[in-house]
Parts: sequence; structure tokens; C-alpha cells
Amino acid sequence: MLLLFPIGLFLYFYVEKNERSSYQKLFDDFGAKIEADTSLDKAEKKERYIRMLKSNGYSIIKISDTSIYAEKKIFGIGLFFIATGVLYLVGALLYLAYFYWIQKPHRVEYKMDTSNNSIPHSEHLSV
Repeated sequence: MLLLFPIGLFLYFYVEKNERSSYQKLFDDFGAKIEADTSLDKAEKKERYIRMLKSNGYSIIKISDTSIYAEKKIFGIGLFFIATGVLYLVGALLYLAYFYWIQKPHRVEYKMDTSNNSIPHSEHLSV
């Protein structure tokens, strides 16, 4: 149980911090790829965005003619290990309470221009 704390520190500060930017880059690259594909019309681009978000476990919050908005909570195993390593079972329960009630979800929004060219815009807003 005591080893969970240093393992959690390593996972949170090294692995999860580095992976967060590459995870965001995945969405940005996908948006740029869809934007560059001139053979797709607006409805096909929107369908591909929706399919990509659903296949990655995102909940579609809002779909309009100009944007698609989705969000997903991402479980941070590093923080879970840190909390469990420091406070044992109480720490695990505190982290789960934080995850379900306090943590902000990762939000992705793809905005599409009205001139049939999509403008991808995704943002990472989690704590």
C-alpha cells in the first residue's frame, strides 16, 4: 500500500502530464484532417466528428449547424494511487467522490464554418 504513493506520483507527474498533450493532439489532428478533406460536404464532416467522439466514449452534449460539443470524464489513475497511498481506503473514497462530483470533464468542441469548411476547435478544460 505504501508503494502506491510513489507510483502515483510517477504516473501523475510523468506519464499523465505527458500523455495529456498527446491525447489533445489526437483530436486536433483529426479535426485538421477532416478540414483538409475537400471531398466531404458539411453533413459528412459532422457525421465523422460525431462517430469519432462516440467511438472514444464521449457524450455528445450539443449538436448544431455550426458546432458539435462533447465531453467525457477521464479517470486519473495517478491521483487515485496518490490518494490511496496517503490515506488508504479513505483516500480512495475521497478520490472517487472528487471524480464523480467535482472533476470537470474533458471537453471537445468542433466548430464548422458556414462556408462548408470546418474549423476544428477542441479544448481541454479538466482540472
